[in-house]
Amino acid sequence: MKKSMKVCAGLLIALFILSNCLTMAAKKPVELTYWYPNGLSNEQAVLKKAVDLFNQQNPDIKVKGEFVGASGSGQGATDKLMVAISGGNPPDVVTFDRFMVGQWADQGLFENLTALARTHKISKNQFYDFAWQEASYKGNLYALPFDTDTRALFYNKKMFKEAGLNPEKPPLTIKQLDEYAAKLTKKEGNRYRVIGFIPWLQQGWLYTWGWSFGGRFQDPKTGRITANDPGVVKALEWETTYAKKYDIEAVTNFATAAGGDINPFAAGMVAMVISGPWEISGFKVNAPNLDYGISYIPTPTGANFHSWAGGWSYVIPKGVKNKEAAFRFAKFMSVGEGARIYGEETTHFMSAKALNDKFNWFKEDPKYKIFVTLLPKSFCRPVIPKGQLLWDELVNATDSALNGKGTPKELLDKATAKVNRELGY
Repeated sequence: MKKSMKVCAGLLIALFILSNCLTMAAKKPVELTYWYPNGLSNEQAVLKKAVDLFNQQNPDIKVKGEFVGASGSGQGATDKLMVAISGGNPPDVVTFDRFMVGQWADQGLFENLTALARTHKISKNQFYDFAWQEASYKGNLYALPFDTDTRALFYNKKMFKEAGLNPEKPPLTIKQLDEYAAKLTKKEGNRYRVIGFIPWLQQGWLYTWGWSFGGRFQDPKTGRITANDPGVVKALEWETTYAKKYDIEAVTNFATAAGGDINPFAAGMVAMVISGPWEISGFKVNAPNLDYGISYIPTPTGANFHSWAGGWSYVIPKGVKNKEAAFRFAKFMSVGEGARIYGEETTHFMSAKALNDKFNWFKEDPKYKIFVTLLPKSFCRPVIPKGQLLWDELVNATDSALNGKGTPKELLDKATAKVNRELGY
């Protein structure tokens, strides 16, 4: 009897020890590796702050952030990610360019997040349309949108006054833009002192002007690329008028004379330029006395103003072991407190619509307001497996047209055919 009792006691002790071991094992947090390409020290500090907060609020998960990038380029980060996924040892979560999500999803490199988004009550109506479109591919969600931007016309108010233009009435039509550009241009002999406007400078990509002229770059029904849409062709034809009127070689030499570290608009070299909200915080530091305004990108009619946007997202690479935990962190950074912290402390607009008008920097500086007005009207670049090819072909077509190496129609026909061939059309 005593022997039996000893055996029972021993079993109970063993079970107790085993139970404690299992409990301790269960309490051990899931460890996640998070890669981000943000090279700026202030952004890295904010990301660390967000990661630390997530870890505090979620004791069952421990996220370890790691900067993965390359000097002067994000290509190193994508190369490393590709190698990690191919080798079966990917990071759990990655900050990834939304523009490239469709291309990588097409190759099966990212986890499909559709079901997880449904479970966690993440839906399209929480984000700007363009951000959700870029995060999706063939009807499925592959990323959670993070920050974003859009584009507008910046103009120098002091130069407007000196040219006899009303600094509170920027150009709204293409005709007005052309007239203002001519009045604002200053030349001494054969050299420019100031150029009123250079359509292709900074954010004046063909996407910018194609949409402003009412063009479309993709057929929403067939998926075919339509870079030779009449509106896009008209936009490029208009750009070539500047190349001819102001001499493309002289303009190019003027625009590049200051060097890559100097902003031509901030330096007073150009009176108007297309750019984005990131300039506002930069001007406060580097050009505090610059008197400027921000307006819509002009259109032929002076109405139906649009813009286009890009930005980053959170993806979960194919093959991760802790998909649920990874999604919780991605959600925190996309629509949760991580997104709020990042937006507030970096002056970045976020893709989650509910956040932007609550940031202190937005409330304190009215210059940001136009961008929030434009975000719901902004397009995204076509979400296709060959997005980078389309970008490159548009850049090449623009460069060739400006330098007289073909007509806009011929060049855009060729670019369109090439991309559609690659897409299998």
